[in-house]
Parts: sequence; C-alpha cells; structure tokens
Amino acid sequence: MTATSGNNPHRGIGAFTLLEIIIALALVAILVSASLPYLFDSFASAEGDKAAERITEKASDTRREAIEHSERRTLVLSSGGVGGIRLPPGWKLEVKTLNDARFHPPGKGQLWAFSSAGICEPLTLRLGNGERQIVLEFDALTAQPLHGED
Repeated sequence: MTATSGNNPHRGIGAFTLLEIIIALALVAILVSASLPYLFDSFASAEGDKAAERITEKASDTRREAIEHSERRTLVLSSGGVGGIRLPPGWKLEVKTLNDARFHPPGKGQLWAFSSAGICEPLTLRLGNGERQIVLEFDALTAQPLHGED
C-alpha cells in the first residue's frame, strides 16, 4: 500500500455539493415567495397613506386660498380622488357628510365647498383598497383631520 492510497486529495476543501446548493436555493425561494404578499401589502398601504396626506394638504391649501382671496373655493369629489389628487390604482373614495348615516361613493359632480371665511362642510372621507381603509374626518373650521381616540 502506498502512502497516498486512501487519501482523497479533494477532501477537506470545504466545497458544497450540487445537492446542497439546490436545497439552499429552494429554501430561499420558499422564504421569498412567502414574504412577497407582505411586501406588496406594505407598498399598497404606503401608497394609501401618501394619498391621504396629499388630500389633507389639498384641503388645507383650498381653505387657505378661500380665505386669502375672500371667495368660495370647491374641490370635486369622485370615487377616484379629490380635487385632482388621484388615488393609487385599486383604491376608492367614499364620503360621509354630516347628514349621512353611512359611507357612499361621491355623487356625480359632488363638491366639497370652502367659504370665504375658510369654513367647510364637515366631511369624512374613507379611502379603501378592499383590504385596508383609511378614514379622514375633517373639522369644519380648520379643514384639518380630526384624530379620535383609538
């Protein structure tokens, strides 16, 4: 028997076999596919939050303009947005006025009016995409969202 017989020259290098690599890639693929729905939900929620912020800013700007110019200003409400602010794809707008018992889609040509004194109709908007809803209730005097206790 020679001194080199029985010794594998490739042993101890620390390489992975093809089977081990395939198993590792399969596990990574399973983890990624399981996390994708949560990732997409977080993107959709962030889009809804951004739309809610833009609508709040638009209401505040419209109120300020009504006061500065001493004339009535309006925002058009539609199921797809408020005053030119478009909702992200898949999101819809519903409204509830002071006299409404429940939320409903805005009527055709429905307006949200701001008087020359900056007073607006008390209004609650609900942005929804089926899975998530954002409710914005606006104060009649300031046109700022009211923050209720949770």
